[in-house]
Amino acid sequence: MARRNLSRATARSTLAIVAIVIGVVAIGTIGAGGEAFKQDQMEAYEGFGGTATVSPVYHENENGSLTGGFSDHDINRMRQTTDGATILPVVERWDAVVRTPSGETIVTAQIKGLDNLGRFYEAQSGTIPDNWRRSVVIGSRVAENNDIQTGDQVTVAVNGSFARSFRVAAVLEPQGFADQLQADRAVFVPVKQFEDPEYDSVIVSVDSRTGSIGKASKSLETEFNTRRRNIAVSEVQEQRDQFERMFETINKFLIGVGSISLLVAAVTIANTMLMSAIEREREIGVMRAVGYPKTAVISLLLSESAILGMVGSAIGVPIALGIGMGLNQLLVGDPLAFTTAGLQYIGIGALFGIGTSVFAGVYPAWKAANKRPVEALD
Repeated sequence: MARRNLSRATARSTLAIVAIVIGVVAIGTIGAGGEAFKQDQMEAYEGFGGTATVSPVYHENENGSLTGGFSDHDINRMRQTTDGATILPVVERWDAVVRTPSGETIVTAQIKGLDNLGRFYEAQSGTIPDNWRRSVVIGSRVAENNDIQTGDQVTVAVNGSFARSFRVAAVLEPQGFADQLQADRAVFVPVKQFEDPEYDSVIVSVDSRTGSIGKASKSLETEFNTRRRNIAVSEVQEQRDQFERMFETINKFLIGVGSISLLVAAVTIANTMLMSAIEREREIGVMRAVGYPKTAVISLLLSESAILGMVGSAIGVPIALGIGMGLNQLLVGDPLAFTTAGLQYIGIGALFGIGTSVFAGVYPAWKAANKRPVEALD
């Protein structure tokens, strides 16, 4: 009977279903897409498992200038303190000059000195050298924006005006903004190319099978932060957790915005059911007059609104899955790379669609059931 009643007002029922479809697709797509984006960004942390970044705390001296940075002596102290951990000093230069094979200066690239780069990154093209002297490794964004390919020669001035020509040994895989070293916009050169460098940061890596990065971090802080705070140690896992929480918060906010479409759908369904109840006043009055209880009338109208929600959700879920597969392919490279949370968001969208429909039908059903048969037949 509920299905037959809905078919009597096809246009209104269709519009109500479309509103539900939009709401389900909005929630499901935003949730699944947010999870795909999070997967894409979290991949930047995969190579940094069991690592920590050590940064110097700069202090003002008597002359008013800032002192800090790590010397070779500090690096040796770190190696002795951590007892077996891999210590990789990093040099960063924003004032260095990089020129493309055509002679154009790359203004967005940062020069970084780091050995053992293959420990953390994979090459998109070429091979990351184990021992490199006269070659460089280019970040994906730098290579793409400046049309640089493996085997090209680039000019890098790492020590003031003294420029050297380097062969591009590899172009790195894209890492995303969550990457520890911002490799997408960097040009990596061997640390030995810097004359008497002052290291800007240090990466500490510990094999989880033989040690603990937490223990190594505490040892470094105990060694260097005796009288005052000279270093700041940030474990990569803590940074990863912070980014993950941030993504989840943003995703939930966007889903909340998408839920507004379900509110619109609820208003549409409530209007549909009210109009239906008004048009069928005499029919409902006859039902009540021949003995139909109020609960039967309420059940009938709620069934109609539930059908609208179920049909809308049944259409919206496949659409949300299809869009989610497209986003997975674009961001992760695998259309079926749905996380459990991503699928849950699509399921939540379907449940909200049905629940919103039923809730929107409560007031019209209650109003129709409580109208006196005499008034309805008048």
